[in-house]
Amino acid sequence: MESSNSKLVSLITELHNKTNEAKEAFDHALVELERQKAENEKQYQEQLKQLKEERRKWDEEKVIIEKLAASASPIINLNVGGEKMSTSRATLTLAEGSLLATMFSGKWEDKLMKDTNGCVFLDYDPVVSKN
Repeated sequence: MESSNSKLVSLITELHNKTNEAKEAFDHALVELERQKAENEKQYQEQLKQLKEERRKWDEEKVIIEKLAASASPIINLNVGGEKMSTSRATLTLAEGSLLATMFSGKWEDKLMKDTNGCVFLDYDPVVSKN
């Protein structure tokens, strides 16, 4: 009887030890999962912040583009040294990389100096611009 009691005590002790080991492993796994969850949440918040900033910039750019598209007439009225003339935007932007191409690309439309009639003012000799 003593032998079966000692076996029973030994089995209970072994079961207790294994239960404690399993609990410790579970607790360790739980701590690791919580750490990973916090790290994932941090990464998510950073990416969300980046996306919101990109969206804000995109929205700003969209407003600018829509504004330019609405004002970008194919015909440009010029005041060159006091002489009025008109030409197409395509003509002004024909020489890629030139000052005129840059000025009339649409990006700088609201920055161009205009006279009281709304013509783009270019402070050049009108005789030179006709050649």
